[in-house]
Amino acid sequence: MEKGQVNYLVGVGGWEHDVFDECLYPHAGLTAAQKLSYYAGFFETVEIRPTFWDETLKAEDAKPWVDAVAHARTFLFNVKLHGLFTHKRTVDRAVAKNTTGILRHLQDRQRLGALLMQFPYEFTNTSSNRIHLARLAEIFRGFPVHVELRHDSWRTPSLKNFLAENFLSPVNADMPRVKHLMPFSPNTPGETAYLRLHGRNEKGWLLGNYEARYDYLYNARELQELRRRLAALAVRCQQVIIICNNTTRGKAVATALQLTGMLRPEKAGMEPLAVPAAAFNAFSVLQDIATPFESQGSLFGAAEYRAAM
Repeated sequence: MEKGQVNYLVGVGGWEHDVFDECLYPHAGLTAAQKLSYYAGFFETVEIRPTFWDETLKAEDAKPWVDAVAHARTFLFNVKLHGLFTHKRTVDRAVAKNTTGILRHLQDRQRLGALLMQFPYEFTNTSSNRIHLARLAEIFRGFPVHVELRHDSWRTPSLKNFLAENFLSPVNADMPRVKHLMPFSPNTPGETAYLRLHGRNEKGWLLGNYEARYDYLYNARELQELRRRLAALAVRCQQVIIICNNTTRGKAVATALQLTGMLRPEKAGMEPLAVPAAAFNAFSVLQDIATPFESQGSLFGAAEYRAAM
């Protein structure tokens, strides 16, 4: 990466969604490792979702993840912290040890993007919650930790200092403009910014329906707006992790590919973006900016294409 150039890493919140069999992968029936290997032929990063609900995952479980992306030299994983810590607001020492093992395995192999602590809307800015957050920061000290706070009670002048004192970085989230949700802020300290795109389905958020909440496809005007926001983030950092979390009906795949096309270097941007054939066929918004990539004989043909870019 040249001096002054920002490294954009675009990916999706998870690679194992069943709906991706219809809009990303060449066919159904692939193993999780095969899916990840194919995924890494088109994207630079991903959020690991199973770590949010499976407390048994350990360092040994991270090995096949790393092996699956061996062809993608710069690919990074972002580990989503277990819900016991963020949604139940407890500290389980065994799960903390397992998570630390995963993080260390990825970090030692230069595959760790960040540890994501995503707190729910109900996690408001209270003294007990600040103490809990500081405790988590101490447990996972030494790893890049990014925190997503959704309730706007955290929007105070002291938040920046509080996070810095605890060696934490904020997550910038794009969400509907619903009352008391944290707004986007470009004031991200540190070398890496973390942006999560949840879509703007206001009705879905108000109803509290999980599937409806993330059922949203960004339009061209909104994508240009996001591009300007990314430019604002890039002024203050060297790397931006962008995770598309509008996963309902696989729409995150389309958004991530659109952003990948928009953020390519000028020279590369002269040619149509090669995208998975399944995505090209599933989302009409890709058909004006991309060309379908068909795997030639090998399931991992996408990896071969990526290396030639």
